[in-house]
Amino acid sequence: MSRRGSAKVAVAGDSSASADPPISHLSVHELGEGRLEPGLPNGRPQRLLRIDVTGAPPNLLGRLLVGSYITGQDQVLITGRDGLSADQRAEVRRAADRLLGMTVVGDTAGSVEVQNFVDPGKHELPHLLHRVVQMLRAELSACAAALAGGEVRRLLVVGDIEQEVDRFYILMVRQLLLSSDDPRIARSIDVESHHYQIGDRMVAKVLEVVGDLIYGISTDLQAALPALRREAPGVVRELETRVLRLDRLLFGSMAAFVQLSIVEANGILNDLAERIPTDSAYGQEIARQVHDRHAAVASQRIACSLDMALEMLVIINEVTINRGVEPVFEIPTGSRSKPNVRTNHSRLASSQTDVSILTQKGQKRSRRA
Repeated sequence: MSRRGSAKVAVAGDSSASADPPISHLSVHELGEGRLEPGLPNGRPQRLLRIDVTGAPPNLLGRLLVGSYITGQDQVLITGRDGLSADQRAEVRRAADRLLGMTVVGDTAGSVEVQNFVDPGKHELPHLLHRVVQMLRAELSACAAALAGGEVRRLLVVGDIEQEVDRFYILMVRQLLLSSDDPRIARSIDVESHHYQIGDRMVAKVLEVVGDLIYGISTDLQAALPALRREAPGVVRELETRVLRLDRLLFGSMAAFVQLSIVEANGILNDLAERIPTDSAYGQEIARQVHDRHAAVASQRIACSLDMALEMLVIINEVTINRGVEPVFEIPTGSRSKPNVRTNHSRLASSQTDVSILTQKGQKRSRRA
């Protein structure tokens, strides 16, 4: 199903949505009392989304608004047979607070109108990725400082940073999805091929998951750190070492990804292959050293979250390795033209990808030939 054309989503127990100008409907899912029915394309660029929330189950409206943002809808008009409930209006407010550029521009007894004021080609993706990594490292720095003897309340900043990480993640997904249909957007955000769009979205998701894990670590530290300092200073030092290690490997993984250094990515993968199996057994050691039950459980969760974050970094480095050996498809100049294969030797008639493994420090294969 194309994403072009005016779209309408009805979540209702009747066919009242059909009173509007003729729009074809496709039943996708049965959801509680109603159906989710995205409109089929009519040839015009997709700009307006109408949502009838009559009979909608909890939380569906908020998720549809996130979906409208990601898929590039400019305007969302939300209505209901009996108006919107207080809970539904709260869902709209939460979504608007969560998303960069989403604003409620109309609020009446029977409807709410939302506008997405964000240009999908305004911010280059490498810059957004860099900002997200900076924020994640700031979260890790706060955790390491608390473990090193700082005040536990300093960890409160992690929650605020994590909200920004989520906003940036959804913005990046929006850009990448729209760039897959619009070469102008793809060039504006510095995404070089459709293959890169897929890998970049995967990396963006990995960073978002790592942010969630760090937030969980900070929450557990707030609960467990005082008891851990009294009972098991060795555990505190070990957790600090692991937090700093995650910071180092996160920075290295993203540097290798941005610079397309397959040698650096390979070295980090080798490091992770050694550390992940041994680190996973540390939870049992914590149980032996920490007698306070709540502190032991919290610190075990911290260790588990650190292990999961390392496993997420494996994905980033695997994407880097794969990107280093795949052909690069240039973004076409026209929306309907076929992509051209770009190689390191552009005069060659055949499609060919060359990989030079340079082991000397500082030498790497550029993303741009």
